[in-house]
Amino acid sequence: MKTLAFIALSAIASAAMATGPVSSTPDISITGTSVQFASLANVSASNNSTGSKSEAFQNVASNTGNVTVGGNSIQGVLGVGGSVTNTASGSDAYASQNLSSNVGEVTISGNSLQFTALTGATIANLSSGSNSKAVQNIATNNACFTCQPTKTSNWPN
Repeated sequence: MKTLAFIALSAIASAAMATGPVSSTPDISITGTSVQFASLANVSASNNSTGSKSEAFQNVASNTGNVTVGGNSIQGVLGVGGSVTNTASGSDAYASQNLSSNVGEVTISGNSLQFTALTGATIANLSSGSNSKAVQNIATNNACFTCQPTKTSNWPN
């Protein structure tokens, strides 16, 4: 009888753990120095999404979401020539482009250096269609919650 009760309790505990709450945004915690760097020659970094409620997220050497860095953070993008483009088209489309940027709930406990240096390059971010949004961040911090998509998705994931 004790064995049967133990098996039943184990099954209930397993079921409770399997149906527990799931985080809508992943937590990224870095305890120390974080270095993100992209060096691009004859650049062609493109990200495109089409259709109603389409989303195009392009992050180059960026932190996005719920991120904590417990120390220094260095983010940089270097590029020569070419283009970096991000487009989303359709009604309620959302295009978010971030180069060496922090976007969302990002906490850095220390110094932060962000730089983007592009020569002979074009940076373009486009969202077309009714109620569409385009947000572009270059070597910046952005905690603008009204800049996020309005649909009920797991932004930015």
